[in-house]
Amino acid sequence: MRFAAIVAVVAMMVAAAACSGGGGGISVTLATPTPTQAAGANGLPAAKGVPTATSTPIPPPELLLSTTDVYQAGTVLVSVVGETSGGTVTFLERKYQLTQGKQSMYAFVGVGTEDPVGPRPLKVDFTLKNGSKGSLTETVNVLKTQWTVDSLTFTEAQTEALLDPKVVEAENQALSQVYATYTPQKLWDGAWQIPTEGSLTARFGEQRSINGSAPSGHHGGTDIGAPQGTPVFATNNGRVVMARQMALRGNMVIVDHGGGLLSGYGHMSAFAVAEGQLVQAGDLIGYVGNTGLSTGAHLHWEMSAGGVLVDALRFTDGTNGF
Repeated sequence: MRFAAIVAVVAMMVAAAACSGGGGGISVTLATPTPTQAAGANGLPAAKGVPTATSTPIPPPELLLSTTDVYQAGTVLVSVVGETSGGTVTFLERKYQLTQGKQSMYAFVGVGTEDPVGPRPLKVDFTLKNGSKGSLTETVNVLKTQWTVDSLTFTEAQTEALLDPKVVEAENQALSQVYATYTPQKLWDGAWQIPTEGSLTARFGEQRSINGSAPSGHHGGTDIGAPQGTPVFATNNGRVVMARQMALRGNMVIVDHGGGLLSGYGHMSAFAVAEGQLVQAGDLIGYVGNTGLSTGAHLHWEMSAGGVLVDALRFTDGTNGF
């Protein structure tokens, strides 16, 4: 397995209201409920001079995007600033719930490794606190990522036991259920951290040649090579929703950061947390290991936004625009 030095600039998460969403390109539509006159006695209209129930006008919210140019495997932080009570973001035919943050409602919108490139519409459907509904639209340009290729060699026993399609499918389904978790609460806060010290041994999305086969698929995480027993820390605040052994990823911890965003840590030698436990950024969650389908001690680090696996390193180097 190839080793290369990690160079990652940890960028502070800016407040949602500080990000620009592309200026005049945003389109807004708004529909306000028709005010109705309060009924008087016997169901007749109230007499003149009697106060009536009407909707208080509220200005439409503002749509802010961390970037309008995103590479495959990247993530866009969508923020809606204003008097909103809820809503959804639709992008690439996937829907994300808006979650209440400190200064706005937000959603992390993931772009998959095989998502189509080019200009794509992003739409926010929102509800204001007075019951009015509306939508905001913007165009996000998806850019093609040039994937690297890595060659891996596994023993016959490993390929028979752990690369069995049934084993792979079962694990993918189990992880999909966990990564579909949506907690309507912002748990993360501040900068995202790299979870362990070591060398970058495999990038997210790279294609794999197994025992000389043609390159295929996309690696679902970032691999950081480090000696067995090296501490692994939570990349941000959250709640542990999984801490168990898996066939391919070995000892695996998944942390829910709220709003549909989760991080995963695989191949660990031992756990330092339990399911249901709250953790803060930098808290010890386990130790680097070589469990599961692995050719050497390393940490497999994943991030999922709304069920879409995305490049975790881009949460730490500013390339997502946050």
